[in-house]
Amino acid sequence: MYEPLECIALRTTRISDSKSLLSVWERSRGRLTFAIPAGASREARRRRAITAPMMLFDCQCDLRPGRDIYSVKELTAADVTAVVDRSPAKGMTGMFLGEFLDLLLRRADADRHLSDFLFGSAQALSLIEDMRAVANFHIIFLYRLAHFTGIEPNLETGGDIFDLREARFRGTAPLHSDFLEGRAANMVRIIGRFGYDRAYRLPFDRSTRKNALDIILRYFSIHLSSLDSLKSLDVLRAMIE
Repeated sequence: MYEPLECIALRTTRISDSKSLLSVWERSRGRLTFAIPAGASREARRRRAITAPMMLFDCQCDLRPGRDIYSVKELTAADVTAVVDRSPAKGMTGMFLGEFLDLLLRRADADRHLSDFLFGSAQALSLIEDMRAVANFHIIFLYRLAHFTGIEPNLETGGDIFDLREARFRGTAPLHSDFLEGRAANMVRIIGRFGYDRAYRLPFDRSTRKNALDIILRYFSIHLSSLDSLKSLDVLRAMIE
């Protein structure tokens, strides 16, 4: 029996000339994998646009027990305007974040607060018009995501050294090498003050943005999962850093 689902597209992997696998985050069920037709037809192109990374869409899904891959039909964009107006920079940002989430959330349980954050963030990305805000979006997204994955940095502790392992500031350097000091440590406090509505005002140039992303990826790798296999990272850097 088919059931209605609300989804965020994460990543599409083509497995044959006629079939692709689409990983999604579903609002109440968490991460799922759909089998969808591939090809060059008009309908296939429409479907690819709707299911581009970090796009919101609705569908009907055959959620039979015991399956790892599900059949879907009646895919419709939650916001048609977002599909039509998506810029290359937004598309690349979505591709990076979708791949990041696909790796990070593979074993994550469905969570209402995480879902609300992800759906709100996907909508925010679709609405942003200022390209400065788009360039900073992934930095703020990843920082905010840390809260919902249980590794939010503690900004209340004193000191000028940020311990990446303990996720807090301290007055002296730890005995390990996973810590930040100087401008790199201050970067953590700066990012923590910004939301999507002020993303265009984040005072980072290309070099600072690159360093911030490297630090955040290192932070997630220490606490949750290795992210060495991110294929879209270099393209993202080339486009919007």
